[in-house]
Amino acid sequence: MSDKRRNHLWIPDEEVTRVDKKPTGRTTPRNISFTEHGQKLSSSLQSIKQAIENVSEDDSLSDTGLMIFKVELPDGEKIKDKKDLFTSTGMEVKVVKSENKAVIATTENQFQSLKKRIDDYTRSGSGKTYFDYIEDFKPYLGSEKNSSSLKKTTCSDLVSDSLDIQLMLVPNLREEIYDLAIQRLVEKIGDRDGIIQEELYYLSDNTPVIRVIIPSNSLFHYENDSAIYRIEETDFFSADVASKDAIDLNELELDDSVLIDKLPIVTVLDSGVNFPEGLEPLILHHWTDGSSGGDSEHGTKVASRVAFKYICDQLPSTKITPRTRIIDCNILDGSVPVNVFIKRIQNAVATFCDISKIYNLSANASSPIEGDEMSILGYELDALQLKRNVQFVISAGNHQLWSTESCLEDILDDDDSRVSAPADSMLSVVVGATSGETHPNSLSAINEVSSYSRIGSGFNGFSKPDLTAYGGCITCIAGSVSVPEDKYSLLLDKNGQLTPDAGTSFTAPVVAGDFAEILGIIPNQDILLAKVLLYHNAMPIWDEDSITDEELAYTHNLYGRGLSNVDESKYSSPSKVTFVRTGTLNKVTKERVTIYMPEILAAQVGRNVAKVSVTCISMPPVDRTKGTEYLGAYIRASLKKSSSDGRLKPVKQDFKVGRQKWDVCHQFTKLFSKFEAGDWQIWLELFSRWDEENIDVPYALAVTIEDVSNTLDVYSEIEALNRYRAINTLRLRLDSQS
Repeated sequence: MSDKRRNHLWIPDEEVTRVDKKPTGRTTPRNISFTEHGQKLSSSLQSIKQAIENVSEDDSLSDTGLMIFKVELPDGEKIKDKKDLFTSTGMEVKVVKSENKAVIATTENQFQSLKKRIDDYTRSGSGKTYFDYIEDFKPYLGSEKNSSSLKKTTCSDLVSDSLDIQLMLVPNLREEIYDLAIQRLVEKIGDRDGIIQEELYYLSDNTPVIRVIIPSNSLFHYENDSAIYRIEETDFFSADVASKDAIDLNELELDDSVLIDKLPIVTVLDSGVNFPEGLEPLILHHWTDGSSGGDSEHGTKVASRVAFKYICDQLPSTKITPRTRIIDCNILDGSVPVNVFIKRIQNAVATFCDISKIYNLSANASSPIEGDEMSILGYELDALQLKRNVQFVISAGNHQLWSTESCLEDILDDDDSRVSAPADSMLSVVVGATSGETHPNSLSAINEVSSYSRIGSGFNGFSKPDLTAYGGCITCIAGSVSVPEDKYSLLLDKNGQLTPDAGTSFTAPVVAGDFAEILGIIPNQDILLAKVLLYHNAMPIWDEDSITDEELAYTHNLYGRGLSNVDESKYSSPSKVTFVRTGTLNKVTKERVTIYMPEILAAQVGRNVAKVSVTCISMPPVDRTKGTEYLGAYIRASLKKSSSDGRLKPVKQDFKVGRQKWDVCHQFTKLFSKFEAGDWQIWLELFSRWDEENIDVPYALAVTIEDVSNTLDVYSEIEALNRYRAINTLRLRLDSQS
């Protein structure tokens, strides 16, 4: 360790106070006429009954005694707060569309009982505490089941004769209902000249999905089927390759001083890896999932970025130093449909999760996300990360707008530049691309978002990408497209050549390798702690001094939190001390975490002499059937500073960005000019939705105290207290137990 490097400090349980919390809920009375409102609700129920009867020929749930329809609550009311309403009326929530809208199911008997109770409400106001808070009932039929991209396709002037679609059934039905509905659907598909592709598959929440190619003019038969919740066009995933041969690197060898067996491992989910013979020892496994496998062109480039970052930094030496080992999972052989792709990813993670915690996935759908519904693959990656305790690092995706637009501003204003699946995944690290150099005839200059890189926002308006990395540029001269050679574009290809290429495919592995380097110094390979350090120490590539809240929000959708900084993620320094902690929170317990503000720093005179940065990352449950309410919990962090009277005072934050409700990361920074030394606190509080049980949500916390002048040794004063231990001296999992 260099003279400037110090180990981060672990916050032990002795510095944490747990405080009981009582959840509260309020209902605002509605001033409405129960007679008029009841007549409206009764009429709506009758319309639903009639609508379902009108399409009974297409309904796979006919004769099952089950009715599917929608309920809407007034603006400001939330489905999650109305459990008693649904329980008492026999309505079972199957899917939450938004905060106040849901798809529900009842039996026919419950439907008749509901109608009778509404008639009683209309006459006398009985059940007012329930029915006042139902805005309306509506059928759930027709084109509203279609994804936005499918609506766009079917509304275009030239609709193809056939559609390749995913039929997602209504979630959370009983097994016998699914069996009957699937049987009838299969029969209908055959009768309507459809062709089922592969076998039916199940999402991680056990929702059945059927991939089928149907005649375009038969789509309405599926839109009007009560058993079907959503219809999407099939996403395909492939490896984009565009390169030319250049410098021969087949003579490269690994530095003899590197202990290969000690290097961290990254699994590359791609088209295969073919390193030159001298670099082959870095490949721990070559694995396929029964497929023919890809041609290794794209996968080799991705793996070279993981293992060597920017390999030009080590040339022209023929002995190079790797930073990771690679598990090669060859799962991209051409254009792979989403249902097949999910199965291959699941099998790869199940095979290697005991030895590999980081998975690089540089493959995206060709169309942008919709945003109000989590993509199928985005959800499956989140579910895998929760189930297997692994971390995905994925590309934001590429678009082709650079080939038709004349300036970067027009590209960024185009809705088609939005991130593509699975980059809406809330638990993955999503990586965009930034130009590392300025080249003539490129729409992006140095430190501008690359002209091909997809941008945010992500799911439900959350900031994406999470981070960015330098990548190659694309130039276009009189219709001739090329990738200029520089250290950020040149990669190792499958033929052992140094060749230029560009895309977020090759920036995601930069961060995957950085993540692995950080994880390598974390006790017990705690991926949540490594992730919080990665985010906490990201370097902004914009001017932080003069930016407004609105500008910062926009900038985060271009660059995320900035560029990863491996060295500061791994180590503190004399003038910059990072405290870390992992733990769990639930809805009935809050935590107050104590850090120490050193006297030597508080004695400084001047403006903005100290900086405090806080980052808290959580791993909440997810539920795709909850629509925009997808995340089950979030943790809010707030800073309290000591004062001359001995009390803790709240610290007001300058920006809303980084502190959005229901996000997995809560992050802020504050500059201080005059302040008191002593114990400061971070208050952590969990807010939950949908948690019938009081579940514990894991979190990781990083807090940095920094001398802005970079001249004071604040680390030694804190270290001398003997209250905090260097993280290289303890086992985190044991020490973080409450």
